[in-house]
Amino acid sequence: MIEEALWKEGYIRVGGVDEAGRGPLAGPLVASCVVVPCGFSLPGLRDSKKLSPAKRRAFFEAICAGALSIGVSVIGERWIDLIGIQKANLFALQDAVYRAFLQQGPDFLIFDWWKVPLTSIPSLSLPHAEDLSIAVASASVVAKVVRDQIMEEFYHPLFPHYGFLENKGYGTRFHLMQIEAWGLSRCHRKSFCSDRGHYR
Repeated sequence: MIEEALWKEGYIRVGGVDEAGRGPLAGPLVASCVVVPCGFSLPGLRDSKKLSPAKRRAFFEAICAGALSIGVSVIGERWIDLIGIQKANLFALQDAVYRAFLQQGPDFLIFDWWKVPLTSIPSLSLPHAEDLSIAVASASVVAKVVRDQIMEEFYHPLFPHYGFLENKGYGTRFHLMQIEAWGLSRCHRKSFCSDRGHYR
């Protein structure tokens, strides 16, 4: 993991930043910044998309117990429609980092793909960083678990016919069939669904 080299260089609070929910037709975008201490280790932790829901939840609990700080940012559908997914993504990543700073800020940041303009903190942006950094893998899990929980516990009770318990807002066949039957609701990103009907 990248952190091992950074710890040897003297960095002791490495933050990883990642997001969940860029592609769904409904629901929010969630970004997370997780700051891990020197020597932090969770064997088997990897990109959240490669973990089962049960393993994600177990790792989520372990991350919350062992991290120095965690910042989470939630950007709703209307903001995504207003400023676009790219700007919303950048804002969410920045906001997650700022929220982590309110607890115990990182002295080095690792981003998955994105190069985010921040302060003078040293940072690194890498493709597939979730597989190379325990901090980014942790952020990936936190963002995914938080977003899934929002879809299951908040959005599903409000809009049960779209099947958010299973699809989490992504454009599955069932979700698309339900949009055809029910139309779009306020939970949908209009900019992602402009060719699929009107709000009800």
